Amino acid sequence: MIIRKKILFIVLITFFSLINFTEGIEQPRISIVHPTLGTYINTQNGWFYLLGTITPEKAQLFINGDQVQVEEDGAFVHYTQVIYEPNDLIILLPDSSTQQVNSYVEIKLISNGITTEYKHYLRANLPLASTSSEVLMVDASFQNLPNVNQKLMTNDIVEVKIKATPGCTASFSVSGKKEKFPMTETFMSNDYYLGGAIFGSGFVLSYDTVRGIYEGHLILPNEEWEDKTIVVHLSHETLGSLDFSLPGKISINKSQHYNVVELLAEPNLVVGRTAPGLGYKLFLPGGVKAICDGEVQEWLRLRLAKNEVVFVPKSSVRFLPAGISPPKSSIEVIRTKDANDHVRVEIGLQQKLPFEIRQLTNPLRLSVKIFQAVSDIDWIFYDKSQDLIRNIEWTQSSENILELIIDLNQKHLWGYSYEFEGNILVLTIKKSPNISKKWFVFGNPLKGRRIVLDPGHNPEFGSVGPRGIKEKDVNLQISLKTKELLEKEGAIVFLTHSGEGIPLRQRKEKVLSFNSDVSISIHNNALPEGVNPFEHHGSSVYFYNQNARQLAESIHKNLLQELKLKDFGLYWDNLYMCRIPETIAILIEPAFMIIPEQEKLLSTDEFQYKIAEAVKNGLAEFFQKAAE
Repeated sequence: MIIRKKILFIVLITFFSLINFTEGIEQPRISIVHPTLGTYINTQNGWFYLLGTITPEKAQLFINGDQVQVEEDGAFVHYTQVIYEPNDLIILLPDSSTQQVNSYVEIKLISNGITTEYKHYLRANLPLASTSSEVLMVDASFQNLPNVNQKLMTNDIVEVKIKATPGCTASFSVSGKKEKFPMTETFMSNDYYLGGAIFGSGFVLSYDTVRGIYEGHLILPNEEWEDKTIVVHLSHETLGSLDFSLPGKISINKSQHYNVVELLAEPNLVVGRTAPGLGYKLFLPGGVKAICDGEVQEWLRLRLAKNEVVFVPKSSVRFLPAGISPPKSSIEVIRTKDANDHVRVEIGLQQKLPFEIRQLTNPLRLSVKIFQAVSDIDWIFYDKSQDLIRNIEWTQSSENILELIIDLNQKHLWGYSYEFEGNILVLTIKKSPNISKKWFVFGNPLKGRRIVLDPGHNPEFGSVGPRGIKEKDVNLQISLKTKELLEKEGAIVFLTHSGEGIPLRQRKEKVLSFNSDVSISIHNNALPEGVNPFEHHGSSVYFYNQNARQLAESIHKNLLQELKLKDFGLYWDNLYMCRIPETIAILIEPAFMIIPEQEKLLSTDEFQYKIAEAVKNGLAEFFQKAAE
């Protein structure tokens, strides 16, 4: 019954703002593009931004009591804080579904003597706070550890952590074991907000302290365990005692043999991560074999070497029959081979092993680490018909890591690919294209260059501006104008799509089909919640591979010169459309969809041509400098 009353109340006040009660006078209205009614927002201490439009355009808009600056056509963006409800509510959404909410902002519109007021309800994350000191309890909403099942090895360390009533004495034990292990109450500080550290003012410290965080750890013994439960024991001087079983079960593999897995072939390669769900480290083709010595929920730990591991999804591997020997190989022969516009480096292995390739600069090199490999190298063949590979050196950096250093004899790395042919690891490196370097009035570095433009997003909208303009449409318009200008200079330009849209994971294959010199993914920006859009906006460019940094710097400089917007920055970023080692790949964000003035500029041909001109000039400068 209480919930029904809350639903009725919210629906009535929302509906009130849409009814014209005064005949002949336009009722002030608001259309909020972001965040829509009932949306979840991940704020920084409650701060977030709203954007949308109002009618009539001359109406006064107040959000949480602050008057909002509104553009002539009614568009606005405003940065404010949510107001938290003391209790969660259930609201009815426009599509007749219901949504639980916990916060709101107060909206007021005034026009021609008519005032419209209502609450715009949202779901906002709650700031982390100390658990109540009035009752002995464990905060189940906190990520208490271990929270997932793990299959580990002797001497692995299991972290134990809970959030509970402050001021307790804490310990933990393992099901079926009598021994108790100590835990210590620590104080967790909300040091900084991730979105602000990336796109805002940097590492702005908050100094908010949360009490009642209890930590401990366990070095796994030389025993066989199967789904053991960790139980935390809390004792409080006045509130009594409490036992809490953590959800993650622990198993210990004490087997006398290793599990060996083989990676399955995937179109976008298997990603080896630094930890479950965390940073990318390796990108491996199917058929690679590796030792598996741990399991964390849906992730497997692969042992690359004594002190190096990666985690891959369970779905990316198949377990080989028990008793298969751990993968290993010696290497005796390395060969180079000219292949028209590429040079092949062929590395003789007996098995497909994990490897890591890194781009090095000053001097220009490729590092190839092969795990579980041992050098027996007596022969390195240099094909005389190529001059790209200056030298190849090797070092046995540890007992089971062989590293090759490949010195390149050109100014720039234009891309590389890798595959196994049988058990032979083949690294294919692109030669420099024949660039027509400009000299006085002669030459044109863009002529004949193969350039891929990727209009960002589609079929999804991307970011949406206050007026409802979709980023995907703007990106395509800019891409078409950039193609037009580049083709006038003699460049050969390809688009990943022309408006029909293409899923993100299929775009790399499309880029590679064009055998391009460079690939540029064209986007326009928005911000995460908790970053002030009035302070942080402008032009930015992103790269992943080191061979793309010079192009990113060149286009970034030209965007700033041409558009006269603020400098939002040059970023190394782990973006899919930048992770294309076969070419030089970057992503650009010339302006911000969520800033009303910039959204309006982005919808004009004049501004779109300015972006296209900046990209063209940045490309020309890059090719000029990179020419041999």
